[in-house]
Amino acid sequence: MKLAFFLRPLLALLFAAGLGMTASAHLMVAQKGTLNLSGNGAYLLVSVPTSSFENVDDDNDGLLSARELSLHTKSINQQIKTGLQLSDSDGARPLEGLMLSLLPKDSKEGQPADQLVVMGRFALADANKPLSFQTGLWGKISSEQSLSLTITKNLKQEELLILTPEHPTGKLYESPFNVFVSFWLHGIEHVLSGLDHLLFLLVVIAAGWNWRKLLTALSIFTVGHAISLLLVVYSGITFPSSIVEPAIAATIVGLALYDLWVARSKTSPRELRFGLIFGCSLIHGLGLGGALASLGINPAHQGATLLGFNLGIETAQLMVALLSILGFWALQNFFGRRSVQTASFVGTLGAIIMGGIWFLERVMFA
Repeated sequence: MKLAFFLRPLLALLFAAGLGMTASAHLMVAQKGTLNLSGNGAYLLVSVPTSSFENVDDDNDGLLSARELSLHTKSINQQIKTGLQLSDSDGARPLEGLMLSLLPKDSKEGQPADQLVVMGRFALADANKPLSFQTGLWGKISSEQSLSLTITKNLKQEELLILTPEHPTGKLYESPFNVFVSFWLHGIEHVLSGLDHLLFLLVVIAAGWNWRKLLTALSIFTVGHAISLLLVVYSGITFPSSIVEPAIAATIVGLALYDLWVARSKTSPRELRFGLIFGCSLIHGLGLGGALASLGINPAHQGATLLGFNLGIETAQLMVALLSILGFWALQNFFGRRSVQTASFVGTLGAIIMGGIWFLERVMFA
């Protein structure tokens, strides 16, 4: 039993290494990999873009040939050890026994490759310590800007880690509560750092800051983007950012133009505006779904992830709404109601201009 315990990870690594050297093009998928924790070791098998390595592409063709790999093996190994790190509370664990294999783009052996298969073992001081994995090996094109790593512990307890340049570090086997808190903070960050989402919220608020109407509008917006967010997560349907991002900008312009028309015509069909907000929220939810996908969803904590992210979005929206209401209240009390109307008009007009600029930029440079 003990012998099998020690041999199992070794055989797994040798099997992966042997097959990887002879037929890696057929076994590995670009930007994906596995990390198997077993005993006092963590066994890594991952594909990374060759364009992430510096000063190794001698002919500047954007690929790595067998000759270049042979000439620059020492430099590549060092960049791998720096760029792929498994850490515990004592710091980065040593990466040992590195083996490299080219993964040609056209799956033809001997051809220059755009991916490099990396195999090795991290030595663990204590397998029970909390671990985190970090990568800094990113390619030059968008398809090389993410890494999906399947984590297993003693050949079970599987989880998925998705890393991006914006979030290059992921903790292994986090508790559901920690996942919830982490994605709650991600939700707040996404809203407060997303200028288009903030601007749309301000358009919603500027048309009427009566708290009952505002609460209803925000609730409708919440329900709408939650529906499309869940659609993206559970259906697996993806929408290209080249369509979603211009559409989000268009929602800002569309709702702001509607509000100007309402102000000019002196009519206020509340149900129509709520319907427009709901329709716009579905589009914003697609953008949120893309943002959440870029952060990575661990199937084991999908519920905690979605709940935390949604509540984070709502927390940020309520913060923005509260600050806006306080601002309008101060304007009315110090400068009169006309100042509020002027501020709303100027803000709405600015939203149309800014949203229009974003729309053109996103269409032209998608």
